[in-house]
Amino acid sequence: MIKAIAFDLDDTLLDTTGLLVKKASAEAFEILIQNGLRLNLEQCESLRLELIKKMSHKEVFEKLASEYGTTQTQQASHLAVQRFYEPHLPPHLPLLDGAKENLIYLKPKYKLYLVTAGHEKAQKQKAQALGINHFFEKIYVINSLEKKRKHSAFLEIITLNNLQPHELLCIGNSLSSEIQDGLKIGATTCYFEFGEDRGTQLNADLNFKPTYHIHNHSELIKVCQL
Repeated sequence: MIKAIAFDLDDTLLDTTGLLVKKASAEAFEILIQNGLRLNLEQCESLRLELIKKMSHKEVFEKLASEYGTTQTQQASHLAVQRFYEPHLPPHLPLLDGAKENLIYLKPKYKLYLVTAGHEKAQKQKAQALGINHFFEKIYVINSLEKKRKHSAFLEIITLNNLQPHELLCIGNSLSSEIQDGLKIGATTCYFEFGEDRGTQLNADLNFKPTYHIHNHSELIKVCQL
């Protein structure tokens, strides 16, 4: 029986890929190009879409700077990373279709948490722009730039609420992040297949098979038996 739910943010509640990623990555690539990167924007975007299947955006920028740039490009890579993870955000952002209805339905029944990865200021700005802070007991921002993992937040939620691991449901779009971390600690998991294709290599590993698998918010309540 589920007693607490941990939601991912990017491409789970917010269409980050559709609304933010392309612009933020283009601005980051422009910094590298201005500092000697021997690729144009179209080439950068093509490589990004391929590389992001197996590494973070931080690693993408550093890899391209190293392989297609100069010493100056490599020195500027931290500025590109900063621009990507701290984008200029509008004051208001739309939730994915059905997300608000699900949060309204779930809040009276479960302890809800937001467990997101990235730059703390930017992630909290996204939550504020979405207008969702009041739905959650606590917002955790995991510093993925320092390779921190979400399982620490999941374990804290379990401890705070005196739960058995399986009583926590972890929902998100990354098999290699929240799904893997949730399964490692024995939590129930729901793979929200949306956005850029991340972590699909785990599909072949039965040890990392999510408990539930959905494609949109209209499926969540029924599939996860909430």
